Amino acid sequence: MFALVTGGQGFIGSHLCERLIQEGHRVRVLARESSDLTYLQGLPVEVVQGDLVGPRDLGPGDLSHAVAGVDCVFHLAGALKGFREADLMRVNRDGTRRLADACLAHTPKLSRFVLVSSLAAAGPSPGGSAPAFEDAQPAPLTWYGKSKLEAEGVVQKSGLPFTILRPPIVFGPRDRDVFSYFKIAKAGVLPIPGWKNRCYSLVFAPDLATGILQAAAEPKAASGLFNLTGAEVVTWSELGQKISAALGVRGHVLRLPEFAIQASGRIADLAARVRGRPQIFSSQKVIEMLAPAWVASSGKAQTIMGWSAKTPLEEALSLTVRWYRDHGWL
Repeated sequence: MFALVTGGQGFIGSHLCERLIQEGHRVRVLARESSDLTYLQGLPVEVVQGDLVGPRDLGPGDLSHAVAGVDCVFHLAGALKGFREADLMRVNRDGTRRLADACLAHTPKLSRFVLVSSLAAAGPSPGGSAPAFEDAQPAPLTWYGKSKLEAEGVVQKSGLPFTILRPPIVFGPRDRDVFSYFKIAKAGVLPIPGWKNRCYSLVFAPDLATGILQAAAEPKAASGLFNLTGAEVVTWSELGQKISAALGVRGHVLRLPEFAIQASGRIADLAARVRGRPQIFSSQKVIEMLAPAWVASSGKAQTIMGWSAKTPLEEALSLTVRWYRDHGWL
């Protein structure tokens, strides 16, 4: 298989590229000129420069060099943050449309277009440990979730052979978002949003990469939508204690009032605008943090694709801590 991976230089994308190469596939990565390619060093991948969000007067033609000759497209690139909803729509929805149009124009024999979306597109689960399933009515809460749901719609209506995947919180080596919690936990503090014991699904990045690859190879996954989650469901407190154990420290839970978190989000928004650069922590992120729960079932993926996350949570956290330490992050 000759695969194009958008966002292959990133956290999840680089794990997918490694997995593809291990399976003997040829890999091309679409990356912007300014992208950091550190995670691809030493990997036999072809890197082509391009941008999913080009000038408004450009059609799909400028992506023709990226999609030409490939058998499968893995679309992982996207925006996580922005000052306005339109900023995320322009990348996640409109960028997906430009890529799909390029595939329609230049790769008529494409076997599969795999969109890696997000559980944020579905919206939160009702609460507790009860999981949400793929057939639930989507109710995204944030700009990011809405833009990913719009991207799903673009792919579903494109006429391409597709599979859509929704992972929850993803962690593992090279991740910088959940890493911030590791840094705080190392100091012995486990901040918890509010007094409710909100539950979460997670998935280890190498396990997710395997699931993404299986989704492309499984004929029964065509035109399907799948959650890809780990088997274990945890509260923030439980996750913090497990991270502390992996770090070899004792964690002390610090409950943060919801109003204080909301105020912090508004302050973060203001600070980001002053700096002229949007940040991950924002009032939008606070909306996600204070949602009832983010729990999903991956039973459909197990039944149809034969995929399940193989790495136990404690082992995955230990492997992540080891990578952070080996690379001087902790």
